[in-house]
Amino acid sequence: MGVKKIKTGTSISAVTYNIQHGRGIDGHLDLERAAYVLAVLSPDIALLQEVDYRRPATRMSCQARELARQLNMDYAYGAVKRYRPGSYGNAILSRYPIRSIKNHVLPGEDDQRCCLEVRIKTPQYNFTCFNLHLGLKSAERCHHLEEVVLPRLQAVNGPVVLGGDFNSRPESAEISLLKGCLLDSFQANSGEYRFTFPADQPRSRIDYIFLNRRWQIDDYRIIPHTLASDHLPVIVKATCKLFA
Repeated sequence: MGVKKIKTGTSISAVTYNIQHGRGIDGHLDLERAAYVLAVLSPDIALLQEVDYRRPATRMSCQARELARQLNMDYAYGAVKRYRPGSYGNAILSRYPIRSIKNHVLPGEDDQRCCLEVRIKTPQYNFTCFNLHLGLKSAERCHHLEEVVLPRLQAVNGPVVLGGDFNSRPESAEISLLKGCLLDSFQANSGEYRFTFPADQPRSRIDYIFLNRRWQIDDYRIIPHTLASDHLPVIVKATCKLFA
């Protein structure tokens, strides 16, 4: 058998952003501010956490659909907590067609979380994207990664993007788990900022984008000076490695 030749595919840009239900760090509800941040960044995919669907507290807005409409993107939404009426969860926006959607509700009673998985089709290749929002307890975060997220991710044959709000610092056991099989895109940081939370005085990095080795990471930046949420957005540019 001959050695496979590697060629590069179309580059993509990916953002992860916990939008805090469209509520800024000043406490004001204004989804337009989050939409503006995303419009300026103009990503190919956006992984959003704390997204509401028809909740009275956020004016009955279908936030994923509204953001997708304003940005002219396809979208998927996965609920984790359901109310009467409405729900909240994670959303993925994409400039390319979303071909399949799976929402993995992570086991837990007090602080339930979920991981949204989608398959995205570009003109050159397909890739799988996971949008994850982990909880506040380290042991539970490790359990969710080991028992649900990593097995799903490792079963994918192809390029993978995993991003979201991990509620974990870089030195934590759960981030070490991920670094064992994925690339932390922070290694390509070209900006001066290192922290993502809280947005007004960032002192922790808890928002991440990981990629498998089917990608070449070209750039990484934390976007400062936006108070549209209590988190700062992260944007990554990467090029897919295709095999001839």
